[in-house]
Amino acid sequence: MRKNTLTKLICGIALLAFFASCKAKKQLLPATLIPKVMAEEPESDLAKIAKINAIKQMNTVFNTLSIKATANLNIDNKNNEVNMNIRIRNKEVIWVSVTAIAGLEVARAYITPDSVKILNRLDNIYIQKPFSYIYDFTNERINFQTLQSVLLGNAIDEFINEDTAVNLEGENAFLKSVLTSMIYDFKVDSQNKVLVNQLNDSEAGQELLVNYSNFMAINEQLIPHSVSMNSKAKNKAISLDLNYSKVDMDTKFELPFRVPERFSIKN
Repeated sequence: MRKNTLTKLICGIALLAFFASCKAKKQLLPATLIPKVMAEEPESDLAKIAKINAIKQMNTVFNTLSIKATANLNIDNKNNEVNMNIRIRNKEVIWVSVTAIAGLEVARAYITPDSVKILNRLDNIYIQKPFSYIYDFTNERINFQTLQSVLLGNAIDEFINEDTAVNLEGENAFLKSVLTSMIYDFKVDSQNKVLVNQLNDSEAGQELLVNYSNFMAINEQLIPHSVSMNSKAKNKAISLDLNYSKVDMDTKFELPFRVPERFSIKN
């Protein structure tokens, strides 16, 4: 796994999120299945507000989250299979350790609302970039909180407003927000858990599509344990499948990140 692949892997995490089985890949929901023009909304604005509030209440709430996962990253039809430890302090830090199948750590990342730091242990290189570095791989409206929401399968609160359209179809609901050139579509099930998150900016040629499944209860909250993601941005196409083997919520952990003296620095 080369240096640029490691960097893309970390950034793939920084724009996508959780788990899809590496043994039996699930097909991504085609964008055409998410309505581009919303049908009738609920009978009243009060009904719409109630639905949106119910969805927000089902968002995962936590102080810390620790995840062990297997991952399959595809870049230009080249697959990389690795193991990951992901640790999150809510609204503060996303820490990621990437190990090869043999157990050798090949990269470590430390992502905050302001910066992205990467240790490439294969090439002894330390990369430090502003958070805007991930815009090479995704939409510029993505911030740290958006990233957390995508990783957890939450509705993205900052993209939901009074103009968000709601379309009820059986037990599911489809919601759409239009923010200048960007469109945010998402689908929820009968329990108001997000099944699909989609961000599309046609002018910038950027799209992020994330599918969630295999929900399990952790601390009485439903968290997806299978996530399939596709990202297209600035002529870069990345897909990332994650399968969570263990999830711990609100436990204590360390976030070690030390740059060895032998590492060269790349800013």
